[in-house]
Amino acid sequence: MSKNFQAYLKLKKEGLEEKYVVIIRGKMVEKGRDIEKLLSKVRREYPKEIPLVAKIPCEEVLVLW
Repeated sequence: MSKNFQAYLKLKKEGLEEKYVVIIRGKMVEKGRDIEKLLSKVRREYPKEIPLVAKIPCEEVLVLW
């Protein structure tokens, strides 16, 4: 399991519902609702990194793995 995915699983998701999070090197570096702006900023700041990008669902959403 990747370091970024492990960080996502441990992430405290309260207050992040319906927002995107960007995780690089095991740390959340950005969060927000506009994914295009988030990715543009992350690409400028971390040009050689491959981020994990995820949208945090609200509690009512059932995600099946």
